[in-house]
Amino acid sequence: MAQPIIKLENLNLWYDKGKPSEVWALKNINMEINKGEYVAFFGPSGCGKTTLLYTISGIDQAQEGKIFINGRDISNFSKKELAIYRQVGIGIVFQQFNLIPSLTVLNNVALPMAFLGISQEKRTIEALNLLDRLGIKDFAERYPYELSGGQQQRVGIARALANNPPIIVADEPLGNLDSVNAEKVLEFLKELNEKDGRTIIMVTHEAWSLRDAKKILYMKDGQILKSEESKPRTVAEAVSKHFYKELSPQLSQIEIAAQALSNLLLRGYSAEEIKRFEFFLFQRFSDKIDADTFRRVLDRPYQDGGIGLWKQKAAKIGQYVEEIIAERKTVEDVYKELEKNPESPLADEIEKIRLWLLQEYHGKISELQKIQFNEIISERLRSIISGEQFEKVLSLSKAKFGIGFSFRTAQRMSEKFESIINKNGNQIAIANK
Repeated sequence: MAQPIIKLENLNLWYDKGKPSEVWALKNINMEINKGEYVAFFGPSGCGKTTLLYTISGIDQAQEGKIFINGRDISNFSKKELAIYRQVGIGIVFQQFNLIPSLTVLNNVALPMAFLGISQEKRTIEALNLLDRLGIKDFAERYPYELSGGQQQRVGIARALANNPPIIVADEPLGNLDSVNAEKVLEFLKELNEKDGRTIIMVTHEAWSLRDAKKILYMKDGQILKSEESKPRTVAEAVSKHFYKELSPQLSQIEIAAQALSNLLLRGYSAEEIKRFEFFLFQRFSDKIDADTFRRVLDRPYQDGGIGLWKQKAAKIGQYVEEIIAERKTVEDVYKELEKNPESPLADEIEKIRLWLLQEYHGKISELQKIQFNEIISERLRSIISGEQFEKVLSLSKAKFGIGFSFRTAQRMSEKFESIINKNGNQIAIANK
């Protein structure tokens, strides 16, 4: 049997052990990754997936356990050995790009080769080849601040490949990208895996980005809950709510909404936890339990029949669900008005929905963006555009007459909006009057 390229044994990493502020970032991690695999660490923010990635990369050091890379335990490496390992053994793609602003794109990519003593001429040739492969050779003499987020991320990938490492690790590589650039990055990671035979490890909390991973490690509270070989069915069950109606035509509208919202709010949790949450969310949507009962269920330990969320998170999700219920009522009122008058402008209702969608957005938007946002909300309510088109317009750049949100922001706003839309068939009738 072939030796795994990565093997972790009884890995533990903690902060402030024995103090009131004690936090366990990783707990008893045991796992193997074979050469040429495409693996995803999947779980909610704060579950330990980035810490695990950084221990494999030699950036963070665990207090206990062993990390074997090609049969060698890097936890025993000296600082010099770790530096060499990070230069030639592994390539790291960061969410925030981490490019040096004072260096050109070409020099950012060539820099890792300089540490190995490679001549400037050869560094330049190799760096240009990498930039050409990623479709950004024309930007070689530009500086990072002159590039878009997607272009910077491709420079980051080129830099990670500079010394031809067999392992590429990517920490939330799509987090700051729009949909077009996110798609390009996913396609290139897939190419590195399938054509180059490189081992790919990606950290993500977005289910849709798991599509090319062959193995998914589900994480929560610093632990690996389970390891799953990815199949088309596995990913289809995890990804966007836009497909629920097609995948589950037998479900009622409330069941579809409960299923979609459960996967949105409990991303990274186990299938059993999500299913139980979905059951109680359906009860709340159906008005079979009240708001206080629903919050108590969220806070109650899992073994006692609850969901087992932290008290603060239980309160936050409970409040969010009540807002969803209130906004669904707003949308129902909108449809009643549209039935009476399909041309009704509904300015106040649309404004209310937009403000609700922007509640957790901390950026600034111009008056023109507000007007455009209101227009696409109106068009979505009238079924002039689909949910998919709504999301696309949110993520399109302002230069292309979109709203200009990042891909992740657009996706979450679209999911939030879809959770309150009443798809009872009246929309189509209204839109076609």
